[in-house]
Amino acid sequence: MKMIRDTMMINGRWSQKRIMIFSSFWIATLYAFTPIIVPNFQVHEFVFLGFIGGGAYAVFRAQKRDETGINDLTPEQ
Repeated sequence: MKMIRDTMMINGRWSQKRIMIFSSFWIATLYAFTPIIVPNFQVHEFVFLGFIGGGAYAVFRAQKRDETGINDLTPEQ
C-alpha cells in the first residue's frame, strides 16, 4: 500500500490526474481481457480506446505548462 500512496499522493494529498492515469490503464486492461472469463462478452474497440485516451489526456494535462504564467522564468518587461 505504501507504493500506491507514494505514487498517487503529492504532499499528502491524492492527485486526481495520477489516479486517472493509473485507473484508466487498469480498467482498459481488465476490459480487454474480460472475454477470457466471460466468453460471450463483446469488446468494443471505441470503449477500449476511450479508456486509453482518457489516461493519455490525463498525462497530457499533467505535463502541460502552467497557463497562468505564474511559474515562468522569463523576466517581466
